[in-house]
Amino acid sequence: MATRSLAVNRWIGTGIGTTLSPADIRTHYNMPSALTGAGQVLAVVTAPGSGSIASDLNTFSAFYRLPLCNTVNPCFQKIDLSNGRAVSRSNDWASEIALDVQWAHAVAPAATIYLVVAASSSLTDMFAAVKKAAALPGVAAVSMSWGTAEFSAETSASFDGVFAGYPGVVFLAAAGDSGNNGNNQIYPAASPFVTAVGGTSIKSLTLTSNNSEVAWSMGGGGASIFEVMPRYQVGYLGNSSILSLNHGKRAIPDVAYNADTMTSPVGVYVNGAWSAIGGTSAGSPQWAGIVALMAQHMQQNGASLSTMVIGNSGFNNLIYQAKIIQSASSSFFDVTSGTNRMGRGVCALCVAGPGYDDVTGLGVPNVGNILGYF
Repeated sequence: MATRSLAVNRWIGTGIGTTLSPADIRTHYNMPSALTGAGQVLAVVTAPGSGSIASDLNTFSAFYRLPLCNTVNPCFQKIDLSNGRAVSRSNDWASEIALDVQWAHAVAPAATIYLVVAASSSLTDMFAAVKKAAALPGVAAVSMSWGTAEFSAETSASFDGVFAGYPGVVFLAAAGDSGNNGNNQIYPAASPFVTAVGGTSIKSLTLTSNNSEVAWSMGGGGASIFEVMPRYQVGYLGNSSILSLNHGKRAIPDVAYNADTMTSPVGVYVNGAWSAIGGTSAGSPQWAGIVALMAQHMQQNGASLSTMVIGNSGFNNLIYQAKIIQSASSSFFDVTSGTNRMGRGVCALCVAGPGYDDVTGLGVPNVGNILGYF
């Protein structure tokens, strides 16, 4: 996550300080106005942070004319596994929490958002919070806007096994904000049971051409160090060069979303002030909001997203199949330009191009078209 001052920049949005507004984002990604996430539950997992989260959310909501969350409309709930422990100035997740909660609400304003605050930012405590979030009744999606360097034990029951243990829940994670230097992929985005969200830069509010959105130079991606490429990627990639360049390892990310603080940030209200914020950590909670819209759409049609996810061996398998089947109707807008190369050498996986790539995955969502598959 990156933060900038509102006072010294001019961007393309209609929101606070010309940042992107909720209306800009919903229009850009073709989110049907009739879908609000009503009746759906999503969760955000973070480490402890300071500030008045509920109050800041309502300030954000009032500014953008979104529903306020209160006792009459309990659309925001907090579960604090830290039991109110004092927050260290050097490890204060206040801005991340505000970003996650406010922008999940922006995408799915009628959904119930649970903020699950871990006891600390240690991986053990963060995964305890993930389990708590995933076990919430009716939860459709769990967003994780955080990550750590990959490690050999990530494929074990203590980590990948946690995600596999909740087959009806959609897990989403930020792919990282440090580009790709060949060995800086992060977990849990690397897990094949998680939908990894990469980063883009919005150049035009209307998503109409290849110049409307490009890969963000700092977006995470690349071949996993420890995870084997899952079947849904092998089946989608076929005999393509991307398949061989990943050398049998899980390709990251799966999807992409706006993340560029320099070009297309979003406004966040935190601790009494507005800031311009971006990063792939902005994309993960907004994708969770999109999952809530999908769940609402299916519920209106007498179906269950959770049941569909279980029956199709996971959400990732569903979206890769949607991309194949809906190629003519563009369920995902293909991001075909830009790079996230951080190293000095040649990096064939660091360049966005037609079809899947390890920079922007399947592309960015055309939500209205994706719903045709669900």
